[in-house]
Amino acid sequence: MVFFFLFLFIVSCSENPSENLYLPENLPSEETVKHSLSSDSNLSILNTHAQLQKKTLTEWKEWERSNVSEKEINLYWQKEKKILPMHIDDTDVIDRQRDSIRNRIVWSRIFHKAGVSLKQKTTNSNLLKQLDVKLSPKFGSPNAKWVIVEWSDYLCTFCRDSFPHTKNILSKYKSQIFYVHKDFPLDGDSDEGLLPLAFGRCLWEKDPDHFQNHIQLLYSNSKKIMRGEDLQVLEWKSFQECQAKNFSQKYISQVRSDMKEGAAFGVSSVPTYWVNGRWIVGALNAETWERVLKDTTSP
Repeated sequence: MVFFFLFLFIVSCSENPSENLYLPENLPSEETVKHSLSSDSNLSILNTHAQLQKKTLTEWKEWERSNVSEKEINLYWQKEKKILPMHIDDTDVIDRQRDSIRNRIVWSRIFHKAGVSLKQKTTNSNLLKQLDVKLSPKFGSPNAKWVIVEWSDYLCTFCRDSFPHTKNILSKYKSQIFYVHKDFPLDGDSDEGLLPLAFGRCLWEKDPDHFQNHIQLLYSNSKKIMRGEDLQVLEWKSFQECQAKNFSQKYISQVRSDMKEGAAFGVSSVPTYWVNGRWIVGALNAETWERVLKDTTSP
């Protein structure tokens, strides 16, 4: 009899780990996870399943997280690192991406065990109708083949590194792209952190025809703008009203409005792109931009 119960114990122990090893073919995006968790009915089901395990949902999440192995993370990392710039060697960025994979594995398992389907946000195709783009820098026609919305900050290193490649694809596919720039400051708590983006808003209002060139200069001079230094930029001599000490507070308000709007759509880091319904987070180089455009071409 003792051996019989020992056998049952061994079998039960061997079954639980296999349940924990659920791995979807493709991980959901962070946006999909957020959208699924925003449903009250989904949360009710998840909380009920957590209670059956005598845990809170947070405790269940942490327990699942502790059971995700590096080997499992590597399965998805091999796929997802291909969309990152080939030269990337910033360990903080790599760690954040791998942590994102771990979290998405966790939520995939939780939703799977609770029998709840992860749902893609259905409003993507109408994003432009929901965004306030009236005052935003933009190029091209809304009816273009590709619609690109970029959330970025001129103080962001990865945004700066990506922009030359973005500018090239805007030139290469000029008549086929509608591009919108949205502000999302790294430091949204202080006015100083908003100054480069506010400066850009002023330049867009005063000189929209040359704004792509202004963007490159904004990246190069963003720290000087933030510190309120005198700017010795020939192209800006005619726009003294855009100097931080002169420009209207309305530009700061426009940046804050963009930041609030972006957060409502799930934007939490920069650069973030929306391309024909697909969300992309992180820097893009020439190769990855071409791949993104190919993958988002409407049939």
